[in-house]
Amino acid sequence: MAASDSTASGLRAVLIATAIVGALGYAIQLLAPALLADESVYVAFSVFWSTLYLGVSAMSGVQQEVTRAAHPAAHEPPNAVLRTFTLAAAGVVVVASAVVALVFGGRILPGSAVVTGVVLAVGLVGYLVVAVLSGVLYGLRLWRAIAWLMILDAAIRAVLLTVGFALQLPIGWLALLIAVPFVLAFGIVWLVIRRRVVGAFRLDVPLGRFAAHAWGTVGAAAASGVLITGLPMLIGITAAGSPPETLGALLLTITLTRAPIVVPIIALQSFLISAVFRGGRVRTARLIQILAALLAVVAVLAVAAAFIGPPIVSWVSAGRFEIAGWMVSVVVLSAGLVAAMSVTSPALISARRHTANLVGWLVAALLTIGALLLPVDASTGIAVALTVPAFVGLVIQAIALTRHPAKAGDPSATVTA
Repeated sequence: MAASDSTASGLRAVLIATAIVGALGYAIQLLAPALLADESVYVAFSVFWSTLYLGVSAMSGVQQEVTRAAHPAAHEPPNAVLRTFTLAAAGVVVVASAVVALVFGGRILPGSAVVTGVVLAVGLVGYLVVAVLSGVLYGLRLWRAIAWLMILDAAIRAVLLTVGFALQLPIGWLALLIAVPFVLAFGIVWLVIRRRVVGAFRLDVPLGRFAAHAWGTVGAAAASGVLITGLPMLIGITAAGSPPETLGALLLTITLTRAPIVVPIIALQSFLISAVFRGGRVRTARLIQILAALLAVVAVLAVAAAFIGPPIVSWVSAGRFEIAGWMVSVVVLSAGLVAAMSVTSPALISARRHTANLVGWLVAALLTIGALLLPVDASTGIAVALTVPAFVGLVIQAIALTRHPAKAGDPSATVTA
């Protein structure tokens, strides 16, 4: 009963935090087109947000693996494996930020490539330490600490950006206000929770195995980011010649319609690993039933979105952006497919099926990029990129869960056929 109560209270805490974070993030996305008078500034804001959160999506894989590997333990020494991994990963993140800034700097953030690299590095290293701490907290099931970390990050960002919008700060400063809350939220929570974390957990694998698993989950999460937060960046790069009002309408539609469907599932992935899939409590047949129900609901929403979506986009943008109803339906349907993959993914991670998880997301990501590069009109290419890759990836992951059930007696296996 105690375990059930702990799981129930954890779900409540994470769901409440997710709702608050979602509301604050949604408010930012609504304020941006309303308060940023220049369409090009709004596009730059959206593209940088997408770029940073593509990196965040990738490093959420670190959080997932730390969640899986961290187990409560009394009187442990400070975990050298996790510290070593975090320092090495931070170095990789800084180098990756510099490379991205040199290659794409002007198309991600107008101005100096150095500014782009620095801001990206601040945000991504900040999220890296947030991801590591969050994974440990999930492993220890310190639900309230997890909730506060989520809420603080979103609240600080919402306050800073609201001020930045009101002051009409340049895009470089707005980008910094997107990035720095990760660092601030980590620092505040770490000061409060440190004594309950240090020496209270162990990892179930050595450094080499942990790093291999982590890079696998990072690869899968990065690929998933292409289908989620990275879409505005990819669309901005591949359709750079399109009119700003056309791009703005599409980016705003993706933001408004996908977030309520995808973000809650993404936020619950570590909870699913920690409290739902661990211990073999969900069977594959039941999981497929859940996915079918999810997709049925999304199909209904997609039909409704064709009618109510265009006027909402026009209203939010004060009449500056217009979009066809069929495209709104495509965006909503694609969100359901990605949400479904975001359920099968933690099931595979919990069973240590990192390769199958990676393959599903990687194939979907590559197909997305390929579709955006097709020699067809922009609307057709984007519609294909939103739907077909996610469907193929979901099929790959579902087959992996069905055809390769967890081996009996394997304590790490958590999904059975």
